[in-house]
Amino acid sequence: MTGCFRWVLLLLVFGGVTLSAQEHAKLKIQDIQITMQQIFKQHVSQKEMSDAIIQNSFRAYIDQFDPDRVYLLDSEVQPYLGISNAGLTVVLDDYKKNQFPKYTELNTLIQKAIERSRKIRTDLEDNSQDLFKAYVQGGSDEDDDVTDPNLKKKFASTVDQLQKRIRHALLKFIAGERRRFGAEHVDVRQKQTLRTFENIVRSREDVYLYVNPDGTPMSQVDKDNIFTLHVLKALANGLDAHTTVMNPDEAYEMRVRLEQEVHGIGVGIVKGPQGGLVVSQLVPGSPAAKSGLVNVNDKLLEIDGVSVEHDTPERAMELIRGKKGSKVSLKLQRKGGTGEADKTVQVQLIRQDIAINQDRAKVMSEKFGSGIIGIVKLDTFYQSEEGWNSETDVRDAIHQLDKEGNLRGLILDLRDNSGGFLAQAVKVAGLFITNGVVVISKYYNGEEHFYRDVDGKISYDGPLIILTSKATASAAEIVAQALQDYGVAVIVGDEHTYGKGTIQSQTVTSEEGSTYFKVTVGEYYTVSGKTPQINGVKADVVVPSYYAHENIGEEYLDFPLSEKNDKIASAYNDNLADVSPNLKSWYMKYYTPTLQHQKTIWRDHMSTLQKNSSYRLSQNSRYQNFLQGKPVAFDDPVRYEEGSSQPIRSDIQLDEAVNILKDMIVLEQKNRPMD
Repeated sequence: MTGCFRWVLLLLVFGGVTLSAQEHAKLKIQDIQITMQQIFKQHVSQKEMSDAIIQNSFRAYIDQFDPDRVYLLDSEVQPYLGISNAGLTVVLDDYKKNQFPKYTELNTLIQKAIERSRKIRTDLEDNSQDLFKAYVQGGSDEDDDVTDPNLKKKFASTVDQLQKRIRHALLKFIAGERRRFGAEHVDVRQKQTLRTFENIVRSREDVYLYVNPDGTPMSQVDKDNIFTLHVLKALANGLDAHTTVMNPDEAYEMRVRLEQEVHGIGVGIVKGPQGGLVVSQLVPGSPAAKSGLVNVNDKLLEIDGVSVEHDTPERAMELIRGKKGSKVSLKLQRKGGTGEADKTVQVQLIRQDIAINQDRAKVMSEKFGSGIIGIVKLDTFYQSEEGWNSETDVRDAIHQLDKEGNLRGLILDLRDNSGGFLAQAVKVAGLFITNGVVVISKYYNGEEHFYRDVDGKISYDGPLIILTSKATASAAEIVAQALQDYGVAVIVGDEHTYGKGTIQSQTVTSEEGSTYFKVTVGEYYTVSGKTPQINGVKADVVVPSYYAHENIGEEYLDFPLSEKNDKIASAYNDNLADVSPNLKSWYMKYYTPTLQHQKTIWRDHMSTLQKNSSYRLSQNSRYQNFLQGKPVAFDDPVRYEEGSSQPIRSDIQLDEAVNILKDMIVLEQKNRPMD
């Protein structure tokens, strides 16, 4: 979601405001070729600049600026989207000379489109009462149903059509503000609401206009840095769907997701109902929380002496970031008690390491017969320099569930898990098998690498469900497909997962290098020889998720790596072909004798599991309403009866997964040999 009208990103800035982006050298025009050569050297298939990549790059450049199609006209973009072969040759020749006039021309077009949009918005916002009246009446004249083949909205054909789209965006923003703060509050603060909208939109537009946050023109060094970054992003995106160049903020956010750690002070900041910015959250154990000087609902007035009263959370994010061990000063306004005046508080804090526990493994359980059913939700595959990682957290979760009672069945919930560290995915899968190949990667240099579980230990070997959705991707698909291959788990969820079967190398977690990027270096296959690329991991029992009606997946991305489902030889009987001779004796003694064998119990009972689930879903009116496209509360948070550990869920997909697991427990009990 990169569109400048997608303001919802501002509503969850818990980690963002405390991130500490690493110092990074400013990019220069000559860095374009240098960086692309580094990317080509590692890329799985693309080894040099080509007409096709140039063509893709113009589409990527336009998409990254105007994904919502609210700035540019169709007649303006066609010279770039439909550039002739001769034109591509000229651009390619310019690239080889470190010259980029066509991209400069495109950015000039974008700047003119921004100025046109600002004029349209000014005319609309000057009649704010008409806008708010139109919202109340529920009016909308926007053509949302008009899309192009790649699921993006078509570009407007006229300025009048653009104006309608911009008006619609304003109405959507008003609707969002009314839901957040209440209709009465928003409707009496019309000008302030629209000013907030402008602050959000203009902060992104200013980057293309080469304007600093304070309104002053950027220096030539900063202009070159921004332009170089935009061209690099477009060229890298033109190689395949997952190769990309990142700015320092994007890179640091990716690093946080991978390492579950930030350098910061541990506060969340959101826009307040009365305007301005307020502290919404204090991270336990963080500098802000330990200081006792910062309270939730404090209004943020200044950061290091710079006023932020009329800024967006993103602007505050930029000011509050810094190096670990550095100081940051906050000026806060705190409401006084009854009969007391508000007071101003000045706070100085030192940025420190903060563990992000919110996105680590979460554990639930419920009673079933003589034991319990466990649910472990894992949102990413992470590892930190401080020692915490997803493997340890999942193993500890299983141990915790074992201590609660007789763990009779387990659900590993990977529905929104979009990946992470490959090594961690292998180790998590290894918790459920003895020994064996988990994934085989084929790299850009032709090498194959076998990732194995070699410890010979199983943390859990009972009835197991991997709960998936269309949003389950990458490393999460490795875990799901590998455990499906071995027959130790049943996959429950959407018909298939996301379909990302490629591997990326990245410079984000490295202290070396001058540019942040990730590049597709290979494809992966699980022990069966199958890859989830494009087609995803097929569910054994289809229980659609809230993504069921959405066009989500690799097949919908621009420039996916391939459009076929490759297959290589299976590796159940691991011949250790890639193991060096001096290590083979160890593997033969400690690894080969305990290779995980394929289980057949769930395959043998699959028709029963599918039949039972299908019947239950047919009797579930809420689920049937969902399947028909009617709005339902699909995934509300888990609640508990007072004084009870039994969950009351309105997550209807998880409910059905629990029912399937209960069927598995019963079937396993029936198939146990008699003493």
